[in-house]
Amino acid sequence: MKKRRRKRKGGHYHRGLHVSPKAGECKFRSGWEQAYMIWLDSNVDVTSYTYEKTIIEYVSNKKTGKIRKYFPDFLVEYSDHSELIEIKPAKRLEQARVKKKLAAAELWCTAHGIVFRVITENELRPMGLIKR
Repeated sequence: MKKRRRKRKGGHYHRGLHVSPKAGECKFRSGWEQAYMIWLDSNVDVTSYTYEKTIIEYVSNKKTGKIRKYFPDFLVEYSDHSELIEIKPAKRLEQARVKKKLAAAELWCTAHGIVFRVITENELRPMGLIKR
């Protein structure tokens, strides 16, 4: 019989509040998000950003037509363009629910003239934001 891992209470390992000169008070739900907020604050090309303020509706079940709301992690305003950023472990990108959200975000960004990026540990590591 397979042993089940216990989920840590609250379901998140690293969460808290980041006070940003560019975004004000931002709650974060992972150490990766916190590290990225610190990077955004230090990047001179970033004029402002918001955390989980953008709402994108998507169809979660084609059969029933159930509509859900997706809150991408960051909407970043650079001096010359805007980007919608989702930070996600690479192993989760193959999950059906995640694929639906990312597809909806791609469509939304195309309609609004915004660049959409998914950032995984593969991008965070070279930026020096995570170690392992």
